[in-house]
Amino acid sequence: MSRSFFMVILTVIPLMGQTPDSTSQKSPVQAVKRALLFPGGGQFYNGQNVKGILLVGAALGAGFLYTSNANEYMNYGGSNASEKAKYLKLRNKYGWWIGFVYIYGLLDAIVEAHLHPFKEVMAEDLEQPKSEDK
Repeated sequence: MSRSFFMVILTVIPLMGQTPDSTSQKSPVQAVKRALLFPGGGQFYNGQNVKGILLVGAALGAGFLYTSNANEYMNYGGSNASEKAKYLKLRNKYGWWIGFVYIYGLLDAIVEAHLHPFKEVMAEDLEQPKSEDK
């Protein structure tokens, strides 16, 4: 667990230090590549650091709870079968949450990369003639 946490930190810290360039286009392909590396990677690429941190935190939290319940299930020494089934049910639930966070981050990164120039395009004044029309 500590090794995977260390690898995530090594991947996230350099991405957080980058300042987004508002004049450049964001590539959906690059967003997908980064989102496939870890949940939130595509958000860091798109300049959405808060959303990226939330997705990394949600994935790490769900992963920790998955591991904890898996260990409880495997090491359960009691005779109550419903108690052991509870750990299995919780393990599966957090496994699904890991997948949900991962897929959500992937889809959100693609959409945000496509919509990156939207604010600049919508802020353009259409009634003002451009400098080349004058």
